[in-house]
Amino acid sequence: MLNDVIFLIFWLVIAVFAVLAVFLQKPIYNAFAMAFSIFSIAGIYIFLGYEFLAALQVLVYVGAISVAIIFVIMLSPPTTVMPQKINPYKIMIGVVTSLALFIVIFALYYRKFFHEKIMLGVPSQGVKEVGNLLAMPYAVPFEIISVILLVAIMGAIVLARKED
Repeated sequence: MLNDVIFLIFWLVIAVFAVLAVFLQKPIYNAFAMAFSIFSIAGIYIFLGYEFLAALQVLVYVGAISVAIIFVIMLSPPTTVMPQKINPYKIMIGVVTSLALFIVIFALYYRKFFHEKIMLGVPSQGVKEVGNLLAMPYAVPFEIISVILLVAIMGAIVLARKED
């Protein structure tokens, strides 16, 4: 019972901040809401016993992608956008689609967790296996990706510098 409550709390936090990421008016607020929603997904991974996956979620998505998005937003010149007329037909389509998706997700959740009891546990040697793969056969591709990311960061810094 407590597991269900914790999962639903994480799910609600993710859903609320995902909706905020879409509907907030300022792009920087959208980016922060998206980052918090992704960070909450890492909480679900920890809850399920996948600490390594949670760490990767925080490092890659919250740490890198969200920061890159915020970086782009802050470097972009401000634009003035004229407010568009709200189309009630599009809002109705969005509400109906969202409700249908919610019903499908809830039905799947209800069927999986209330009719079938599953055992939550840490997978055996999951982190050790990933570490061995990164250190042994995939060491060179891993290092190549690291160099590519370093070059991308250096390129972003060069582009962001103001010319004197």
